[in-house]
Amino acid sequence: MTIIEKIHTSFTMQLSLWVAGFVLVISGVVIFLLMRFSQNVIRDESIDITQQVLENTALRIDNTLRLLEMSARQEQQQQWVNRGRIEQIAEENGYEAIIRQSMPNAKLFVTRRDNSQLSTYIAGNERGYRQMFYDDREIFLFSQPIANRPFSLVAVCPAEDIYGKYSRMHHVLLGWGIGGVLILLYILYVVVGRHLLPLHRLADTAQSIANGRIDTPIPEAHHEHEAGRLQNSLKKMQSSLSAYMDEMQQKQTALSRHNAELQAAYAEAEAYETLKAKFLHSMTDRMAAPVEQVCRSTEIICQDYHLLAKPQMVALKTDILQATETITDLLDQLMAEPSMASQEPTKPQTS
Repeated sequence: MTIIEKIHTSFTMQLSLWVAGFVLVISGVVIFLLMRFSQNVIRDESIDITQQVLENTALRIDNTLRLLEMSARQEQQQQWVNRGRIEQIAEENGYEAIIRQSMPNAKLFVTRRDNSQLSTYIAGNERGYRQMFYDDREIFLFSQPIANRPFSLVAVCPAEDIYGKYSRMHHVLLGWGIGGVLILLYILYVVVGRHLLPLHRLADTAQSIANGRIDTPIPEAHHEHEAGRLQNSLKKMQSSLSAYMDEMQQKQTALSRHNAELQAAYAEAEAYETLKAKFLHSMTDRMAAPVEQVCRSTEIICQDYHLLAKPQMVALKTDILQATETITDLLDQLMAEPSMASQEPTKPQTS
């Protein structure tokens, strides 16, 4: 049996798949919304950290320049602050490395605020950064002025640095989400199967009863849910069906006994009719000779009475009387029961 056939024939699997599909869709929507929310949160956090690091770096550079200017005044020397000097300070103190701790691929630049189109471009943004594409690559530009000086620090970060934490979190969240959904589906299948187990047992019991095993035991249900009520109802139906089958068995036994009695009565009646037919046939055969004797004697008297002597007339009369008595006796036997006339009388001797 293929997996498709198992699904078509298993209510548990169908219910589990429907509920699992619903849970999967809801989980997917929740994970998607969580990922989108996390993406925005992580992006904003990365941008805030970068801006904070860049602001701290600009403050440190300004403090370093102030110390250098104070030292130059004490020595009565003139300290010139230019772009190269600021880049040198940033390089000597490793400020670019500090920025790269949070943004591994970031690059730090120093620009003038008065003539730098980049600084002007970024300064026009209230958020202090710009998101743009350069050579088909998404980058983020951050700008932070160095106090009141005519210079600004510019950090160029690829989008991978901003979304780096999100990418790692994305894989972790996706892994946990898929694992959680699989575990949830397994638990769901086990729970659904456990709750539907009584229903499966009832289906097997009903199939057994349908196959003729009416005495299949059905335990009492101790729950009031649908499966429990169905189990109790099936048990009551089994009791009613057993009582009905017992009653039908008793009626069948009684009908069999009555049928046997009717068969015996029919056989007895058939035997009686056979006996009666044999008796009638026997009586008819036995009446044939006396009737023939009467007819012959009567015919002789009617045709030759003027030629007959007295002794002959007496003999014919005697024959007629004897034949008449025999016929009368046979008629009396015929009117009686065949069982009473089973003994045949001795045939009279005729002369």
